Amino acid sequence: MKNRLLTLISPLALLVIWEALVALDVLDRRFFPAPSETLRRLAELLQDGTLQTATVVTLRRMVVGFLLAAAPGVLVGLLMGISRTTRLLLSPLVAALYPVPKIALVPMVVILFGIGEASKYAIVVISVFFLVAINTMAGVMNVDERYFDVARNNGARRWDMIWTVALPAALPSILTGINLGLGFALTVIVGTELLLPQGGIGALIWQSYQIYDIATIFAGLIVVALLGWGFNALMGELERQLLPWRAVEGSRRARRRLEDEPRLRRFVRIWWMATRPFSFTASVTPVVLGAVLAAYDGAWNWLLFALTLVGSVSIHAGTNLVNDYYDWRKGTDTQESLGPNRPLKEGILTPQQVFWGGVVFFGFGAAIGLYLVATRGLFILYLGIFSVLAGWFYTAGPAAFAYTGLGEVVVFIFMGPVMVLGSYFVQTQRVAPEVIWLSAPVGLLVAAILHANNMRDLDADRANKKRTLANLLGREASRWEYILLVGGSYLLLVTLVALGKATPFLLLALLTLPSAVDLIRTATIYDAPARLNKVLRGTATLHGRFGWLMIVGVIAAIAAQVA
Repeated sequence: MKNRLLTLISPLALLVIWEALVALDVLDRRFFPAPSETLRRLAELLQDGTLQTATVVTLRRMVVGFLLAAAPGVLVGLLMGISRTTRLLLSPLVAALYPVPKIALVPMVVILFGIGEASKYAIVVISVFFLVAINTMAGVMNVDERYFDVARNNGARRWDMIWTVALPAALPSILTGINLGLGFALTVIVGTELLLPQGGIGALIWQSYQIYDIATIFAGLIVVALLGWGFNALMGELERQLLPWRAVEGSRRARRRLEDEPRLRRFVRIWWMATRPFSFTASVTPVVLGAVLAAYDGAWNWLLFALTLVGSVSIHAGTNLVNDYYDWRKGTDTQESLGPNRPLKEGILTPQQVFWGGVVFFGFGAAIGLYLVATRGLFILYLGIFSVLAGWFYTAGPAAFAYTGLGEVVVFIFMGPVMVLGSYFVQTQRVAPEVIWLSAPVGLLVAAILHANNMRDLDADRANKKRTLANLLGREASRWEYILLVGGSYLLLVTLVALGKATPFLLLALLTLPSAVDLIRTATIYDAPARLNKVLRGTATLHGRFGWLMIVGVIAAIAAQVA
C-alpha cells in the first residue's frame, strides 16, 4: 500500500503545483493552461465526438501496422536465433536499419506508398518489426543449448524445435519486445500524423497548434499517455497469464505480508473474493457487446456505458452472494464442495454477512438502474426488475430456478439477450431484433458455463435433491446438451453472418474454435469432477474470449465504416 501511494504522490503533486502556479500567474496560461482547463477541454472534445473519432483513427492505424509487423518479426527473430545461417544473412541488415530514425523515413515511404493509409501502416511496420525481431532473437540465443540438444536427440525437426523449445523459452523476451513495440507504434503513428495530418490524434494536435489552441494540445497528449498506460497494463496482464511462474515468488512475499495487512485493505480483499470477480466476464462481455453494437449503429455515450456496466456488475455480484448464501443454507454447498465459495468455507464471512452483502450490491445496482430509467425510459425498469428477481430467486425459495432444472434457461435469457439488448437500448432507446440474435451465441456460452458446473456436480446435486438439467437428463444426455450449447454458439454466429444479419468481422470469434473442440472432447470423455472442473474453467475462459473477439469484430467494422 505504501509503495502504491508513493507512485501517486509525484503526479498528484505536479498537478496541484501546476494548478497553483497558473492561478498565481507564475505560469502564463496562454502557454501552460491549468490542468482544470485541460480537463474541461477534454470533456468538450468527448462530448462532441471529436476525440473519439481521432482516437479510433489512430488506434486503427497503430493496431493494423503493429499486427503486420509483430507476427513476421517474431518469426524472423525465431529463425535468426535458431539458425546461424539466417542470423549471418540478416544481422547486417537489421543492425544497419534499426538505428535509423523512423520519422526520417516518412518522405521515402510517402514517395513509395503515397500519402494515404498505406504509408501510415508502413511506418508502423518498419518501426515495430526490427524491435520485435531483435528481442525475439536475443531471447532464443539466451536459451541453454542443452534444451535444443535434448529436442534433437528425441527426433525433433527444425519446426519442432521452434515451436516446442525456442518459442516457449524465449517468450519473456518476445513479450518484452511486443510491449516495447506497442509503445513505439503509438509514438511513431502520432508523430507521423503530425507530419501527415489526415485524421488521428496527431492531426488533432497539429490543427490545434495552428490555431493556438494549447488546451486541446494537452488534451491530445493526455489521451496518448492514457493509451500508452493502457497498452502497458494490458501487456502486464498478458505476461501474468502466459508466464505464471514469474508471479510465484511475488505471491510468496504477498502471503508473508498478509499478517500485517491493513484493515481496510483486508475488508476490500475479502469482499472482492466473496463476489467471485472471475465470473464478472459473464456480465461485462454482454454489456460491452451491446454498447459497441449501438456504436456501430451510430449511438454512443461514455457516461451511460459506464453506468450500465457498473450497474450490471453490481447486480451480478449481488446474485453471486445471495446464491452462495442460499446454497450454503440448503446444504448444497459444503466444506467438501469444489465450488469457489471460499469465504463461507473458510469461515472468513458469516452467512448473514454474505446475505446482507448481496442485498447491498442489489441496492447499488438498483439505484443506478433507477437513474437510467429516469433518463432512458421505462423499458429499462422492466428489464431491471426481472433481472433482480431472476438473480434473487435463482437459488432462493422452494422453487428456485437452479433447483428445478431452469438454471440454464434463466442464465441464457438474462446474461445473453437481456444484458446485450439492455445495454444497446440505453444507448439507442430502441429495440433491435438483430441485436437479440447476435446476443444468442454469448448467451449459449454462458449457459454452457453453468451446465459444465452442473455436470461436475451431478452426483452431489442428486444426493442433495437439487434438480438440474444435468441430473434430470442423465450423464450421457447432459454431454449432448453441452455439445449443443457450445457448438450451437458457433453455428448460430456463422449462420447470422451467412444470412447477412451480422458483419463478417464477427467471424473473428471462430479463432476460439480449437479450444471449444478440446473442451467438448474432454466433457464427453471424462466423468471425474476434477476433470470436469477444468472444463468449467475452460468454458468460462472460452466465453470471455469468444465474446471479446465478437466485440473486436464490431469495433473493426466501426473502423471500416469510418475509413
